[in-house]
Amino acid sequence: MTGILRSIILAASILIGTAVSAQGSRPVVGIYEMEDLTGNSQAPTFSTMIETAITGTNKFRVIERSGLNKLLREQSGGRGGLTTTNKPGKVGGFEGVDYLVYGTITAISAKQKSNLGATLLGNLGNNGAQQSCANTIASLEADIKITDANTGEVRYATRISEVQQGATSCGTAGQIDTAALLRGAADKVASGLVMTIYPIQVAAVQPDGVLVLNYGAGSVTAGSTMTVFAKGDAIIDPATGEVIASNEIKLGLIEITDVQTRFSKARAVTGFAAAPAVGAIVRAATVDDRAEFKKGGKRK
Repeated sequence: MTGILRSIILAASILIGTAVSAQGSRPVVGIYEMEDLTGNSQAPTFSTMIETAITGTNKFRVIERSGLNKLLREQSGGRGGLTTTNKPGKVGGFEGVDYLVYGTITAISAKQKSNLGATLLGNLGNNGAQQSCANTIASLEADIKITDANTGEVRYATRISEVQQGATSCGTAGQIDTAALLRGAADKVASGLVMTIYPIQVAAVQPDGVLVLNYGAGSVTAGSTMTVFAKGDAIIDPATGEVIASNEIKLGLIEITDVQTRFSKARAVTGFAAAPAVGAIVRAATVDDRAEFKKGGKRK
């Protein structure tokens, strides 16, 4: 074997090993259960779209439905007490799955919104019967919960509202694009999972004090106010030795000033209890956060 060929094989082995390692390091997500209370039987479609959206983030692996169903058959308990069969005495988890997604479609509706401009234009020169024009406003409501499959801890719970406006129709009823509604909601589920497991963080602190964040377009909006948190000490469960939570210190408020594809920039709008460091957590500011800080000052 020549030295060049040996080098090529070694390089290929390193690349393959790195790819496998990266694949294995990503958390595994399973779509545990979806329900449709509207009677439209959209739960299977919604599940598939969520799987596609989560896979598309490139931050998770999604266990196939057949694989998850096999795990479910191995469980001896119901939803409230799932038992991992490979670990005697352990309750509340699935072997090989890190996060489980539950969901319920609670409402799908549509209403007509009159389009006066289109109505007037459509009836100009029309000697026949007058017809009105309108846009169909379709909406979908869904309750979503994402749990840690190993501990049973709820990591993310929210009500998703997806609203879309259809094309103008005159004289006929508009159609609901159910697929577009479901896909929009599925994208929000994927985004919520990503932001929960991989939160917005300070990626760099520039010499002029500008903070560079590790999320960009689609996750943050220019002009929005965010709260910066310093990572605190881990809280350890004395019985198991597992990390069950962590203390966080609220540092101050920032405003997003520039949004790019993969990152954004922000400036401080309050004084900071301590200088933010790389790795600090950033979340949307709440009413309570704003109340704790004065404009340009520190905590009250």
